Amino acid sequence: MDRLQAPFLQGLRTPWENGSHCVPGIVYLHGFCSSAKSAKGVRLAERFAEIGVPVTVPELDRGDFRNTTLTQQLGLISHLTDEQRPDMLVGSSLGGYLAALHAARVPDCVPLVVLLAPAFDFANQLGQSLGAATQTWRTVGQHEFFHYRTGRDEALGWGFLEDARHYEPFPDVQTPTRILHGRHDESVPATLSERFARSRTNVDLELLDTDHQMLDKTGEIWSRVKRFHSEALAMRG
Repeated sequence: MDRLQAPFLQGLRTPWENGSHCVPGIVYLHGFCSSAKSAKGVRLAERFAEIGVPVTVPELDRGDFRNTTLTQQLGLISHLTDEQRPDMLVGSSLGGYLAALHAARVPDCVPLVVLLAPAFDFANQLGQSLGAATQTWRTVGQHEFFHYRTGRDEALGWGFLEDARHYEPFPDVQTPTRILHGRHDESVPATLSERFARSRTNVDLELLDTDHQMLDKTGEIWSRVKRFHSEALAMRG
């Protein structure tokens, strides 16, 4: 059976309308400690540009990593989807979790969602990975993480984790969703995506033989995302 004829596409929504015409495009959400220059985001933007599909890759922390929160980032995503009315929301790692949170809260925000190694259960997973350093973070009020935008360690306020703990680990997304996750992901276990997809007929999960970064699979990611985008839009008429 053709993957895109599966039940997970049956909930496909009407395309965005702006006056008398549809506004095509994609919004890509980068991961934790990443930036608008994310390798996967840049690659997807370049390839989609070749076929005339614009891709927006925002700086989710607006250049203020120390004071960013999931709530602030969700506000930015809400503004972008309301303004641009994209056909697809693509998120990587934390960006994937944010995409799922947004889609769960605003079901009509975007017709299609793609999640790349989404960081479900983010607050709990981050706390576990830091271990005892979590309490130090709380006591000191900040913790340093290596940030790919600046190429050095940057301080992040305790309010980030405190805020993240208010969000559900597995958002109830109703939008047709494709997940690509590496079997060998040591940062975000693929079992989290398997748990998320298990009871949702609107979600299609594919495991790839790669790690969390997925940089050796950019070609496969491009072909799968492009196919999902083009064939789903064709089904909408």
